[in-house]
Amino acid sequence: MRANVKPQVDLDAVTRGDASIPLPQVGVFRHAHFSGAGDTKQSAIDAADNDSLRQMELAENVIPAAEKQIGAISPVNTALFSAMFNSAHEAIIAMSVSGIIASWNDAAQRVYGYSAQEAFGRSFSLLVPLDRLDEFIQFVDQARRGDHVPMYNTVHVRKGGAHLPVSLSVSPIRNSVGMIAGIFAIVREASGPSSAEQELLRANERFIELVNDLQQRNSEMKCLQELSEKLESCSSTAEVHPVLEKLLPRLFHTGSGTLFEWNPNLKLFEAGVSWGDKSPSEILFSSEECWAVRRGQPHEVVGSDSPLRCSHLARLTQSNTICVPLLASGETLGVLCLRSSPYELSRPRELQERLSAARLRVVEAASRHIALMLSNLKLRERLQAQSIRDPVTGLFNRRYLDETLPREVHRSARDAKCFSVILCDIDHFKQFNDANGHAAGDSLLQSFGALVQKTVRAGDIACRYGGDEFVLMLVDTSLDTAKSRADLLQREFQRLSIPSGETSLSAGTLTLGVSSYPVHGMTPGALLSAADRALYRGKGEGGNRAIIGDTSQ
Repeated sequence: MRANVKPQVDLDAVTRGDASIPLPQVGVFRHAHFSGAGDTKQSAIDAADNDSLRQMELAENVIPAAEKQIGAISPVNTALFSAMFNSAHEAIIAMSVSGIIASWNDAAQRVYGYSAQEAFGRSFSLLVPLDRLDEFIQFVDQARRGDHVPMYNTVHVRKGGAHLPVSLSVSPIRNSVGMIAGIFAIVREASGPSSAEQELLRANERFIELVNDLQQRNSEMKCLQELSEKLESCSSTAEVHPVLEKLLPRLFHTGSGTLFEWNPNLKLFEAGVSWGDKSPSEILFSSEECWAVRRGQPHEVVGSDSPLRCSHLARLTQSNTICVPLLASGETLGVLCLRSSPYELSRPRELQERLSAARLRVVEAASRHIALMLSNLKLRERLQAQSIRDPVTGLFNRRYLDETLPREVHRSARDAKCFSVILCDIDHFKQFNDANGHAAGDSLLQSFGALVQKTVRAGDIACRYGGDEFVLMLVDTSLDTAKSRADLLQREFQRLSIPSGETSLSAGTLTLGVSSYPVHGMTPGALLSAADRALYRGKGEGGNRAIIGDTSQ
């Protein structure tokens, strides 16, 4: 059986350029085949052909010329060559130096679906996907330089457009004088992996998955450790939020979430820290609206069709959710809610459940750290408040005054700023208390405490000095300003109405003594003494007045 080849020419004549080569047929192909959508391939091939058109014209019929030379020696050899050529299991394709197909065996027809007549005269790029044209240009260029391209895996295109995984090797063809006259390609269909190879691939995939899982867990553990260390360093609940805003997005980076905290005044859970999509379904919600709070344990929802979605997350149907209560000492301090990305719902249900279970493991650990630290900080703040606050008036107590006054005097001296002290005494408080009872007396003290907190600035400090006496520390305040503040406080006190059962009582009057640093002294004791002397001078004058301390003493 003879191979399907082009008309034979003498190879030496081709090399010398005096052989008759059917170039017009090739020219027609180049313009007709690469039209319309094929212009992309034509451009790529033209770029590779600019310097070698003459070589293509010289070597258009490489393999027929080679057969002629073999046949001139022995007709039997020609038949043997043809039989070997078409019996080969691999596709054997000979091309011009420009990649124009010149020879095509039976295996090539089986692999690609084109007959020899369909393949002759067409570019090898016919078999190459558009996104791999660079490969075609590269191996043509290497063969022109005389380089061999060893077998490598790639993808080709069958007749009809189907993609075909193949193994390809390319070599140059040299004529009798050593010049490169063409290109020789051997193509094998890529066979599927054996069962052993498949098992090895599966084992490798499991190993990669295990490594990725370990890396993920290691990253989570590091982040949890950092979260715990940062939370332990917080000295107040106000410092907790910046820590959580930084670390929670790192810990749960694939979705979004919100930390809700219990607001005892509203008796509702209020959104505190959010990350990712910072628009939780509800900013406030009650205990009855969250399954996790009602059950006292994590509540996980996988799938958009679950009927057990929390009411406060009812509008978030395009994500899987997890709610975990922050529990400490039997008290629910808040709820940590996580929401997956909407993309996760498009994954298989089994994968969604695995991802949700992995998130649940981490969010439970994070919740324990956060709940424990919030509980400790709130307890510390309560104890601290009890130690420095007066329980009746809500103002700072004598202990806080003793700690704070020296510090403020030192700061004023360092910054060269004014600092004033007002000493207040409720006139005839003992008679008021005896006449109306201790409950009315406490109500009067509470009303005065509320008046002071409303009157002083945020940076000023008000303390209960003892009994019915109070001290106001006015930071960065001159003597004249302090006197004006004392006059205002004395007038506002007279307007107070003290509730007592079904009636209201008059608050009475207030006497105040004013001193200022450095006018009345350079030490806390000197300032208090000056204000105290002014107070008693005002008392001696009948009370209900504000007196500036005497600077002569």
